[in-house]
This record gives sequence, C-alpha cells and structure tokens, in this order.
Amino acid sequence: MREHEVPTHVQAEDKVLLWFTFPQIVAITAVCALSYGAYRYAPVGPSEVRMAIAVLFGLAGIAMVVGKIGGRRLPLVAADLLKYRLGARLYAGPVSQLVRSEPPAPVQPVKSGPGPLRLMAKRSKRVLRRMRKKNRKNGDRRDGRMPFRPHTWFGKRRKRGGRGQRPGHMAETLESRRRGPGRGGIAVVAAVLVAMAATVPQAVVLAQSPDDERWRDEIDFELNEPVEGRRLFVEGLYVSGDRASVTLKAAADLDIRVRAFGGSEGRSLRFWGSATLAQGERIDYSLPLNGPVPSFTVSWEDTIGQAGALTVEHDRIPYPLPEAEGELCTVRLTTLGWTPGAVSGVVESDCAASVEHSVELQTVAGHESVTETALLDAGVTAITGTVDAVTGASSAGVPFVPNGETTFRLSVPTGEAVHDVSVDASFTASLNIPIPPLTVLTHHPERTEERTETVSLYRPGASDSDSDSDTITVTHDDGTTTEHTVSAYAYAYVPGRTIDKDVTITILHPEHVKAEVVERAPVTGSREESLALTSHVGSDDPYAALVVPEPEPEDPPAEQSPAGGLRDWFEGLGWEWPW
Repeated sequence: MREHEVPTHVQAEDKVLLWFTFPQIVAITAVCALSYGAYRYAPVGPSEVRMAIAVLFGLAGIAMVVGKIGGRRLPLVAADLLKYRLGARLYAGPVSQLVRSEPPAPVQPVKSGPGPLRLMAKRSKRVLRRMRKKNRKNGDRRDGRMPFRPHTWFGKRRKRGGRGQRPGHMAETLESRRRGPGRGGIAVVAAVLVAMAATVPQAVVLAQSPDDERWRDEIDFELNEPVEGRRLFVEGLYVSGDRASVTLKAAADLDIRVRAFGGSEGRSLRFWGSATLAQGERIDYSLPLNGPVPSFTVSWEDTIGQAGALTVEHDRIPYPLPEAEGELCTVRLTTLGWTPGAVSGVVESDCAASVEHSVELQTVAGHESVTETALLDAGVTAITGTVDAVTGASSAGVPFVPNGETTFRLSVPTGEAVHDVSVDASFTASLNIPIPPLTVLTHHPERTEERTETVSLYRPGASDSDSDSDTITVTHDDGTTTEHTVSAYAYAYVPGRTIDKDVTITILHPEHVKAEVVERAPVTGSREESLALTSHVGSDDPYAALVVPEPEPEDPPAEQSPAGGLRDWFEGLGWEWPW
C-alpha cells in the first residue's frame, strides 16, 4: 500500500470511527457500560425507573464526552468554571495596579521566520539545484557517477528501484543519521561561508545606521497605545439596613461584572452579576452587605479590547449605620447615601410614652415636714427639637420628627472623596407628672374633759301571781269532824315606763398626733436630651463620556518579489558576481 505522512504541526485529531477519536470511543464505551450497570443493578423501583435513570446517565455522559462550548470540551469548561468559582474573588493590591496609567514600554520587535543565514542557505540550494538540472540535460549523468540526491543526507531516503517495488519513502535509520553530508553538503557549507563573508561588511553598515528602512523584520507588529480615561462611574451609593443601592453609569460601551464581598475577613463572595451597557447608560444594583469590612468590585471590558476594574472599599461604604439610645428616644441612621453634589440621609426615631423623672417632693406636712427626691413615672405629652447634620463646610438643620423619619440633605463638592457626616439630634420633652397625696399631721396634747349627758332608760312592765291552800278540820255538833281544804289565789301587775336621768362623765384624752391625707393635682415638667451619630460615605468623580481617538490607518501589506538566486542578491548589494 502507498505510504503517506501526517504533518505533526497540524494539531489534528485522528478520527477512528465516523467523527469520533479513539479517546472518545473509549469514553463512550465506558459511559454505556456504566449506564447498563445502573439499569441492571440499581436498587430503585421498577425496570422503567431504572431504564430512565440509565438513559439520562448515558445522555449526560455522551454529552460530556462529545459536547463542546466555544470549541472546548465540556470537562475542560466544567473544570474552568469550578476553578473560577472556588478561586480567589478579590484582588489584594490597589486598584491603580489593575488600570494602566501609562502606556507600556515599546516592545522590541521579535525576529520570526527564517533568519538571514537560513535564507542564504535556501538560495544556495536553489542555485545548486538549477546547476544539477543543467548537467542532467547535457548528459553528465552517463559517466557512471551517482546522481546528486541531497534528500538522502538528512533523514529518509528513496529506495532503489527494483522489480515489484513502487517508489516510496523509507524510514530514517541509525546508519543514515551517522552518515556525513557528503560532497554536496561540503558545497552547501562552502556557499554558506562565502555568503556569510559577503554579508558581514554590509551587516556592520546596517548595524551602525539602525534608522535605515532596508533593515526590517519579516513579521513586524506594534501594540496599540492604551486609551486613557474613565470607563465607569459611580453615580449613586445609598446604604439602607444591610443592603447597598449602587447606580453605575458607563462612559463607553462596556461589558461589566459586579461582585460583592463580605464575611469575617471581607473575602467571601456574596453577590455576582453581569450586564452590557452602552455609552451613557445607567444600571442599578442592590448589593448585600455582610461582615465588618464589605466591599464590591466592578470589572469592565470595552469594545476596543481594554479592561479594568473599579473597587469600592469598606471605608467608602457607610456600613454599619450608627444608632444611639437615650432615655427619651432612640435614634438611628436608617439611610445614608451620596449622589453627585449631595449627601442625604434619613434619621428614624422611637420615643417612649413615659419615662422615670426625679422630683423634689414634700410627702409630710404639719406637725412634721418631710421632703425627698422621688423617681416617678412621668407621661410624655410632646417632643420638639431639631436634627443638625454637618459634613465638611456644609450643614443643615431640620425639625425633629418623633416616632417617625427625619430627612436631611447636604451639599458636597464634586470629585472623588470620603465625606464624614455628623448628625446631632437635640429635643425637649414636656412631661405630665402625677404625684402622690400629701400627709398632714396635727398634734393634740393631753386633756381631761367632763361631759354631762342625759341618759334615757326604759323600764319594761312586769306581772306576778301566787296561790296558797290549807286543810282544816271542822267539828260538828254531833261531835264528828270533817276535814276541808281551803285555797287562796293572789295576782300583781306593774306597767313599763321610760326614765330620763342626767349623768356627768369625766373623759381623759392622752397626747396624740392626728394624720390626714390630702390629694394633690399632677405637676408639669420638661427634660432635654441630645444624641450624636457619625458615619461616612464615599463619592466619585463627575461623569465624563470617553472619547476614543480615531484608529490610525493600517499600512498596506508588504509585497515580496521572488528572489532570483545569488546573482540577483549580489547585484542588490552592489557587488560583482565572481563566477
């Protein structure tokens, strides 16, 4: 069969079956075997469920083997995504190192392609080849000498002709490697040495005049100068609670990626998003704030191939928002942010309906007097005050709103800076203080008192009865006696009546103090309180559209004329052809 060679520099994969390579066929076979194992031995449900699992597993495995995204295999894409997700998300250096502020140093031209010596060797071979052709035409080959075959000097050589054999190539052997270049090689080496000797004087002249346009590399390219200017601006930054509302405005057509970081050290990724913005377009993001040092980074890539990043560190983000607790009210800064030329915020307050208030109170009066300081529950009837906000040379005072939100706004100069904000809430509360009753003591000395009073006494009526009986003996004339019982009965009754009589009584009063409780009306009072809040917020430079300069016109591609051998090359250098 005819032998052929595949060049090693093509980087083409060998297709064994259809459009599959050998590693893909092995991988597909392994996936099919695992799918059959899942169908045959999976301990789940009936055969239909196992068959569905096997089909899904097989389809996913084949997709991973033969699928591509952007010309790359799916396992490589998955590995890159995993590395991207698990890798570091924060650049530790300053932002200035990510954006080039100065154009890069000019790159020295890299010499590519064949050098001058190699070109001279090729041209010498071309001349010798022409000479051999002329000799063959003149019949020099009949003198019995071997034909000139320079391809046998290096690597493979042709087989000698014979019956039953076809012309082809023979693999390089160890003996062919050990052979020298022969007579033809000596001629080539001599030609190269002559060319080198002829080139040295002219090379010295060219080295002494580097501005000569004749000395140019075969492949010459120049890097474009970076376009200076801001691509992305922060046009608003507001913090409310544990979230930051950020407004971004693009100064050129950009592809942006937003990442918010938090955690205990500020290195954990908490948010990721991407968008495409046209020049002058705005986009709003609500980013979570987590940990003591939150931050967010916006990386961008413009349409001219340049990239950079904008990072807002925690020292420019007002988080956490401050809070101050007092006896009358608790105030907190619920919102603080910046827009071009202004810093605004919202102060929220929660005020108590009653407070404990100390009062100098007289509790006992009269025979003894007692005054003490009492801590009483006082009702808050009204609260009035002001909220004074200060940042730099700007200040503003607004009325305080109890149990509500107080909004303030401050003017700030334009430009990138960190604005320190101080908020003082001063207010006065009117109190209604109920006080307990007053105890009045009265002293009474010892005394004797005689008092005559008429006493009325009622005597009730009464009745009584009595009877008596006796036995007597009566002697008759005839001398006989007879006994007789004689009884007597008596009854007495006394009627009831009221009897009035004057009685004189002597009363002794000992010494004593008499107490009397007297109710008192509530009293009014007032209390003043002042609470301070401090925070900061960062601002960005004013927006300016990016002006991209017109690209420089590209030079037309260089046209090379074919060389005419050593004779033309010598004539180009101004030398005479010696042969």
